[in-house]
Amino acid sequence: MPDKKLPLLTMFGRNSLWIFILHRPLTLILSDIIIDLPVYIIISVAVIAAVLMCILLGNNLLAKVMDAFADQGVRLICKDNNNKSNKKKINYAGAAVLIVSFCFILNALTQAYTGKDLIRLVYPKSSSSPKESVEEIVRVPENNIDEDIIYPVMSAQQKKAFDSSFRITFAGDLILLEDQVKRAYNGKGYDFSEVFEYAEPYISSADLAVGVFEGPMAGEEAGYSTSNYDDGKELYINYPDEFADAVKKAGFDLVTTANNHLLDKGEKGALRTIDILDKSGLDHTGSYKNAEDKKKNRIKIVECQGIRLAFLSYTYGCNYYTPEKLSDSALSYLTSLISETEGELFEAQKAAVEQDFKEAKSCSPDLIVVLPHIGTQFSNEPDHSQNVWFDIFKKNGADIILGDHPHVVEPVLIEEYNGKNVFTAYCPGNFANIYREDQGDTSMLVDVYIDRDTKKITGGSIVPLYTHARADHNYRAVPIYDIMTDASLRDQLTTDDIQLAANANKLITKVVFGHEMDISSAAERYYFDSTGFLRCETEGLMLTDKMKSGILYKAISKAQSICFIGDSVTEGTKNGGCPWYEPILDYIPEKKVSNYSKGGCTVSYMTGLADKIPVSDLYVIALGTNDVRYRDSSVCAMTPDDFVREIDALKNKLSSHSQKAEFVFIAPWYSTDGDIYCDMSYNEKTDLNDEYSSALEKYCKEKSLGFINANNYIKNVLKTSPDNIYLLDHIHPNASKGVVMYSEAVLSSNKK
Repeated sequence: MPDKKLPLLTMFGRNSLWIFILHRPLTLILSDIIIDLPVYIIISVAVIAAVLMCILLGNNLLAKVMDAFADQGVRLICKDNNNKSNKKKINYAGAAVLIVSFCFILNALTQAYTGKDLIRLVYPKSSSSPKESVEEIVRVPENNIDEDIIYPVMSAQQKKAFDSSFRITFAGDLILLEDQVKRAYNGKGYDFSEVFEYAEPYISSADLAVGVFEGPMAGEEAGYSTSNYDDGKELYINYPDEFADAVKKAGFDLVTTANNHLLDKGEKGALRTIDILDKSGLDHTGSYKNAEDKKKNRIKIVECQGIRLAFLSYTYGCNYYTPEKLSDSALSYLTSLISETEGELFEAQKAAVEQDFKEAKSCSPDLIVVLPHIGTQFSNEPDHSQNVWFDIFKKNGADIILGDHPHVVEPVLIEEYNGKNVFTAYCPGNFANIYREDQGDTSMLVDVYIDRDTKKITGGSIVPLYTHARADHNYRAVPIYDIMTDASLRDQLTTDDIQLAANANKLITKVVFGHEMDISSAAERYYFDSTGFLRCETEGLMLTDKMKSGILYKAISKAQSICFIGDSVTEGTKNGGCPWYEPILDYIPEKKVSNYSKGGCTVSYMTGLADKIPVSDLYVIALGTNDVRYRDSSVCAMTPDDFVREIDALKNKLSSHSQKAEFVFIAPWYSTDGDIYCDMSYNEKTDLNDEYSSALEKYCKEKSLGFINANNYIKNVLKTSPDNIYLLDHIHPNASKGVVMYSEAVLSSNKK
């Protein structure tokens, strides 16, 4: 503590309890006043307000009053030890004041934590960058805010940039354990085509596909792979020669052989591997025939479609050989080591790596790619050795780091480092693996996107994979998107397989993006850039003549600007920000589309925000579901008549801003009998929902407004289909089939 009193600060510190307790109501009021101001004004006002509140709430005069208040509370609930009779007179007036004051403080603190507003970024359809986004306040009273993620939507310009970029696809360990080799035997030889059956299109379509060839090809006489890992057998890896041909045929252009199984069959096995790879035409790096070969080829230059890449490969070591033996003996030519993080050997390895980068830069590559085999097995987080060496790589000029060895998925990200984007994939997991424990059935392909003109990294994507095997067939890496979209593949899977794939998808997206994504919304690729995950718009709606002749399609065809207003179904609160109408956007070219929706909101809440809703030619309004479900008189329209009055008030406020605006109202959404937020029985809730819908229909007819009730369509679909095909819970459609079905329901259900 300071020896001397500091003006104001000492007083604020002494009275900080009262600043803490009393400041929240003031900040809530202030936030409502300044929320729509420019950011620099908000920051300036906040700083000034902080100082003023400290003066107002932390001065000695107020503290004297509050201290007396606190002392009164102590006297009310504690014994007076100085009173020998130990009897107290109860001050009923003081007790009442204390209780009321306590309730006031508790309410203020409760509002601070449970009623807080959440700022979200809503990206317009035409937006090409976050700078063009619209900031809105979103209130989510019923849900855990951390679960409700609104992802930015990839713009058409961004999608075009991804599609036109040079793509490097990286797969994890191409490893064959004992039974994977045996399952490939067909009576004459070994056929590994099944391993790549479903992943091949994703690999072969890359401009450059890179894999990790984690094992030698020492020949049949050396004995093929032993052990399926953790089965009591000693593990030695060795592949049939046919595996190199299968890897090449699957679309891989380059493999790294720097790995801990390189010497499982000794020096001869490692050298023979190089010969077999050369014979198959599969380019490689990471192990070498002799010292001269290593000196000449340890910097692997690959030129492809005008992109010049320098590859550097390293391994933390080789099984059954100490780092010292590999570094100092006659075996030092075989590969390049990064085994230590401190000490003399570390300094020698670091110096060798730095020299590699100097030589790589002298070859004038557009990008330097590092392929390190390092990390802690079965850990989803990078370990100390990865952090040390990856930092060394970045400091020396690495542009892309594609790591492996932990055998499970680890983070993938793009970060700015020394003024440029650096792409880092710590580990994509094994490509396909018979060992199913410790996430052995979970992996991914990692894509790096490079601008063909600037030669700079622009983005990345991942393809989640699930390892599956039919009885008596081999283990294969299956893209999870194909599991959800390929009917012939689904016929080969059990419900348990699909559940395991769903778990794999959640794990992968959690590790890479920080949030689990449901398999029902699985994407072919999950794209990201330096800002994080970018969601693609949902497609798949087939527009029919009936839909084109309906109320909504006719209305949106005439309007130049459209605003969708609603609750969580329209906001996309639970599915990453995908509104029910998104599939329709493909049929709304060159329209100004905005979304002003609030997860969990009621009609009266939206009416109170009407002045903030964008002025539009057409308003498509879907509200009332929460009025029916919540039955809270403080926020809900408790009767159909109240509901219609609130709807009319909202309509009138919007009309005052845009007198020629058209309106289409959608009946309150149907929710299933799994609705945990409704205290009514399913029949009571459904009947009340129908009453509100009928009242809204009557109102629209009287006012000559568009009205749509999509509930019968939705009910009929869910009557014969499992809910989880379309819904995430009791009401929210998923971001794939769910929103497509809701769009079909609204477009097909027409009443005037």
